[in-house]
Amino acid sequence: MKASNHPSTQPRLFPVIDMEERVPPHHLLRQINEAVDVSVIHDGVAPLYTEKTGRPAADPERLLRLMLLSYLFDHSERGVTDPDA
Repeated sequence: MKASNHPSTQPRLFPVIDMEERVPPHHLLRQINEAVDVSVIHDGVAPLYTEKTGRPAADPERLLRLMLLSYLFDHSERGVTDPDA
């Protein structure tokens, strides 16, 4: 990738991906996103999180969404080594 002659212009190192284009309009994930409000989890777990010590914790809403996706799409954290298993 060749840079422009202008000194303030840099070549793009990473492509820009629009996540809205990646999920089809009538996909199950969009329906779930509209039907389920997982933002209420923040109030329930707020006493468990602190900004005073340690590194920032993972977003509880994102973790809940990941667990829901894992359940819906039958994803396992264990790697399957035997293709017949």
